[in-house]
Amino acid sequence: MTPVVFCALASFQGCAHLQIDQLATELPRSGPEKTLAALEAIHPPDRDMVQYLLDRGLLKIYNGDLAGGRQDLEAAKQLMASLRAISATETLAAATVNETLRKYNGTPSDQVLVHVMLAFGYLFAGDVDGARVEMLQANVMMQQLSEGDSTSGQLASARFLAGVVYELNNELDDAMISYRRAYEIMRERSEAIPSALQVSLLNLSWTQGFHDEYERYATAFGRERQLPTENDGEWILFYHDGVVSNKQESRFTVFAPEIDGLISIAMPKYPSYQYRPRHLSLRSGKQRQRTDIVENIEKRAREDLDEQNAALLAAATARAIAKYQVQKGAAEQNDLSGILATIITVASEQADVRSWNMLPSSIQIARTTTPVHAGAEIVEKNIELPAFREVTDGSHILLFATSLNDRIYTFPPTGLIEKELTPDARVQTVAGEF
Repeated sequence: MTPVVFCALASFQGCAHLQIDQLATELPRSGPEKTLAALEAIHPPDRDMVQYLLDRGLLKIYNGDLAGGRQDLEAAKQLMASLRAISATETLAAATVNETLRKYNGTPSDQVLVHVMLAFGYLFAGDVDGARVEMLQANVMMQQLSEGDSTSGQLASARFLAGVVYELNNELDDAMISYRRAYEIMRERSEAIPSALQVSLLNLSWTQGFHDEYERYATAFGRERQLPTENDGEWILFYHDGVVSNKQESRFTVFAPEIDGLISIAMPKYPSYQYRPRHLSLRSGKQRQRTDIVENIEKRAREDLDEQNAALLAAATARAIAKYQVQKGAAEQNDLSGILATIITVASEQADVRSWNMLPSSIQIARTTTPVHAGAEIVEKNIELPAFREVTDGSHILLFATSLNDRIYTFPPTGLIEKELTPDARVQTVAGEF
């Protein structure tokens, strides 16, 4: 059943999340500015408010409204915290009608990524303390989500960003702990270790005097430390590539022994994995460092759904059996109520395809040194960055970019560096993602 037909038959449920899904699909070509304007014209029901606020907050950050983005993401974070104790009414509605009547509370990855995105919002507004608080909260959330050997909700991107924030505060022992944890998470998942994380581990383990640990990293990575001199500074680039896939609805039949027959089930699924990352290059002097993936959000989204699938299938099966019994009883009366029961049974069964679907497909990072009198260039965007000492008298400059436009944030804040994209250029920037 198409979303339009479903909305016509079951308008009482509301279809805001289907409109949001469509906007997410169009985001790579429409761009964040037009998408935000269209999103703000939607008035979602309370049950879709978390998804709405997460998407709107992220788009505001992409569009340069850091304060507005933080406000929306903070509201979403507070709602998710309050929804962890699910009401009996919502549970009953989900059990008897469908999962979309439950208030969306985000996946384990969402519940950590909201802190990551808030930290970006604080950091590139110049508020290191605000970013530090978010990283501490992300750590608490990951500890709560950790169960046994599961990596659910354990995000290397959150650990790496925490390490950077701690370095900015000169809390080098805490930075080392965070970089270690990022490394452990990625190694557990058999993912390639980004060059920026390798450099962070090598340099800090050496300067903090953990020489045995340093030797292990040097052997594992096949490289040595790259310590900046007193005349060098470090650029650290965070890059959001693409837009994560939308969930889709899948319908199939299963045999139910309770009724000795077949029943129809609706379940969420992701399309087959086809993400092809695009990267940025940060060039300064003779050095050129390409961004590497520190968080493949396409994979995290599918892992989160895989962990939910058994519970979702059990709930959908029980719900379908209950609806079948109601339908059968009404049909035996051989009147209009039987026909209506059949229509309602079909129309009301819908997979919950809600997600934070305007997240990037991946979060990427790069780290390189440069003489303090030198500038840099983001090669693929043809954006020249000012000389290091024109931006800061410190030892680090942080950059934030997305494939969806050519806005560049810096820390310390220097004002938005921006080059407008034409529609053709925007399509070229994101072409080949899927």
